[in-house]
Amino acid sequence: EHENKIIEEFRSNTIYGHLPVVAVYQKEDLERTSAIDIPIDDFIVLDNSPLEIKRRIEFISKRAVREMDTNPLTRMPGNEAIIRCIQHMLDEKKEIAIAWVDLDCFKPYNDRYGFSSGDQVLLATARVISNAVKELSHKDTFMGHVGGDDFVFICPIADVRRVCEEIISRFDMVIRNFYSEEDLEQKGIVSKSRNGETKVFPIMTISIAVVMNEQGRFKHYGEASQIATEVKSHIKGIEGSNYMIDRRGKTR
Repeated sequence: EHENKIIEEFRSNTIYGHLPVVAVYQKEDLERTSAIDIPIDDFIVLDNSPLEIKRRIEFISKRAVREMDTNPLTRMPGNEAIIRCIQHMLDEKKEIAIAWVDLDCFKPYNDRYGFSSGDQVLLATARVISNAVKELSHKDTFMGHVGGDDFVFICPIADVRRVCEEIISRFDMVIRNFYSEEDLEQKGIVSKSRNGETKVFPIMTISIAVVMNEQGRFKHYGEASQIATEVKSHIKGIEGSNYMIDRRGKTR
């Protein structure tokens, strides 16, 4: 109980609370059932060789970094991992398509149905993206969750149109399950402002802005991200779920 209290105090510390807690055991300690009741992240055994202990600590540290950069809801890689992965592929001059995905009218949905329902929409979106990429592409792929309703995926240039079309097709079908019959009949969420004006927020749609790293077009992540932002500003003004591909400065 004393150990538990110390660990809880350590984890509540804003400076050190993110660090993994590792117990140091003698081999005989493992025979005590209370050893697994202590809320630690991992353990090392002193009976092991110094090299085994060193390697174990290295693995624990790397796992902690991965978990820190994982979206807590979807368990997809987070923003730092996304930037690292894209930059690595750009450095290797991979012929990849990088796609930024986000939802249209997500906030009105959250306001109407609550954050718990919103989280379920995000989980469903993550599954739609992951399944489409995995099924249609088999190398140079990556999926990440930037945060909120923003996602990223990477796939070979040759596959990106099919992947985008599949994501849109599946999303448009799945999203209807998250609305009431009443909202589906009136094709969205109808709300009134304080001055009595009626506003309709359509059923959520999905927008995908794609940039191509053809012939090493991009040197840095920021360059690709900037072009994608410009593409997204175009696509957001189009009704329904859409994708748009920017190639060498020409939007297609």
